[in-house]
Amino acid sequence: MVQVRSSIAVNHHVEKFLDNFDFLPYTVENFDKKSLFPTIFFGLYTLNDYMALRFHRGPCLIFWLGTDVTILLEGLGPYGTGYFQGLIKSKNAIHICQNELLRQELESVGIDAQVRPLFMASLDTFTTCYKYKKRPSVYTMVSSNKYEFYGIPWIYEIADQADVDFYIYGYEGEDTSNVFHFPYLPEDKFNEQIKEHQAFLRLPEHDGISQSTMKAILMGQYVCDRIEYPFTEHVTSPQEVLEFVNSLYLRQLSNDLSELMKKSINNFDWLVTFKETYEHLMIEEEDEW
Repeated sequence: MVQVRSSIAVNHHVEKFLDNFDFLPYTVENFDKKSLFPTIFFGLYTLNDYMALRFHRGPCLIFWLGTDVTILLEGLGPYGTGYFQGLIKSKNAIHICQNELLRQELESVGIDAQVRPLFMASLDTFTTCYKYKKRPSVYTMVSSNKYEFYGIPWIYEIADQADVDFYIYGYEGEDTSNVFHFPYLPEDKFNEQIKEHQAFLRLPEHDGISQSTMKAILMGQYVCDRIEYPFTEHVTSPQEVLEFVNSLYLRQLSNDLSELMKKSINNFDWLVTFKETYEHLMIEEEDEW
């Protein structure tokens, strides 16, 4: 088997994903031996992530998810870009990333990556629940209170011209007549609430493929995204977001993009190849450690 290490920044997504595969967990016990084993690194967001990679001596595959590419390009803390990029290149790793934007950024520093977008939950978890409303509602999300990163100023800019209600989850701002703010909600409660909306806005300028974007598509909702995908509507300005939301009242039926999206994601050829190539190096079984 192959072992997997996920950054603490993405554990909540990756743990669910790993439940579907036969992986060994990455732990510090018997590190001298296990540092030789083939390992998949999901996300490199912290110095601890890079230290784990530095001391890893076996084959490795790095799955780039989004902001971790920005860290690679800009550095982190006292470490500049030269240290991170030099470490990555010294590992002769296989590189996978979530979208074409990330692939191009990695290529700019000499890293050749394949694009393989992942939805880290069962595709059967979310089914079409689209409900037409004459006055549609749209929602978006904010993480870590970074409302500018998530494009919330665009919503404030166009709200008084929009014929929809905006629901912003994860950011407690000041409500208006058609902009409503909600604190972070537990995932099950959040998933129940968003069924009432007709569209999802994903507005970061830099992003991996959002799990929320794919969730919305599976539920039959419409999605506009600043990152271009074949199954979303691409927007580049507040005016284009306004045009998108003001067209929603015409859309009486759910989107028909879920099958297209399913064909575009979760291609695990990279995983099959990595396991077939290297898992013979796992010379000890987990229960012997």
